[in-house]
Amino acid sequence: MIDSAVYEIIGRSVCLLFVSFICYKLLKGFYTIYLANALGLGVVWKPSSKTWAVITGATDGIGLEYANRLARLGYCLLIISRSEDKLQRVRSELLKNNPKCVTIKTLAVDFTKPDIYGRIKEATDSVEAVDVLVNNVGMSSKICEYFTRIEKLNEFIPSIINCNITSMTKMVSLVLPQMVARKRGIIINISSLSATNPIPLLSIYSSSKVYCDYFSRSLHYEYKDKGIIVQSVLPGFVSTNMSSMRPSFTVPTAEAYVGEAIKTIGIESRTYGHFAHKMLGFIYDTISSTLGQQYNSYFAFKQLLKLRSRYYNRHGLKDQ
Repeated sequence: MIDSAVYEIIGRSVCLLFVSFICYKLLKGFYTIYLANALGLGVVWKPSSKTWAVITGATDGIGLEYANRLARLGYCLLIISRSEDKLQRVRSELLKNNPKCVTIKTLAVDFTKPDIYGRIKEATDSVEAVDVLVNNVGMSSKICEYFTRIEKLNEFIPSIINCNITSMTKMVSLVLPQMVARKRGIIINISSLSATNPIPLLSIYSSSKVYCDYFSRSLHYEYKDKGIIVQSVLPGFVSTNMSSMRPSFTVPTAEAYVGEAIKTIGIESRTYGHFAHKMLGFIYDTISSTLGQQYNSYFAFKQLLKLRSRYYNRHGLKDQ
């Protein structure tokens, strides 16, 4: 029989390994967000009066904050979103708050439509060099909902596919050839933490973000030796108009989120961006690898059911 001391040694060893792994993930998160960038190991930015950053969904939330950061660096901007009024307001604010940025062009298009890319191509071809592309535009259902109960489902399906999948693919196809010709370019694709596991009640949204993540990771391997940086960014909940959530430790503001995520460019090709979201991603990844994805999906289902019930109660709607 095995002596009890042996079991004690095994137990302590397992605990030590687990604690060591936790410490490693914490240190790695700190390194990728803070230390590596401070050491100058991240991307080398090339802002000038001739280099451009193109941002989709640039009038709110994460997209607006990327526009702010890139304008602060001194890039010329092409900001693309649906509302012309919002675009002009954002353009004025960006120029006012970022004196290094001298030129900002706007383009109002609806990314839920498939016939917009001729206009976008004209706009991207009209600038000298697209150095940065931020594919941020995206949409979800108004609430966490069962698939058959999504409002105007037959209209919603093509809209979300066009906005979340087609837009990213087409935007990359428009700017990547010129980046390859110059042997330089930065493509930032905004996916989602929901892409790491199947998410009931957000089935179409989370599935579309899986495409974003896999597409980005595939491009990374295809073009990393050609001078192109492709990064997949997987944010959890961020306090934006889209999420309608209040800021907290695990729900950073767009400013806080992008402030950390942008430091990982050139260091991580796939990032959760914010330190708190890295810890959430680590937890989800650990559960998936040890117990299986079904546990994360079950937990997400239960949490989103609560959010759904609160929405129904708040708006006096009858559940079915």
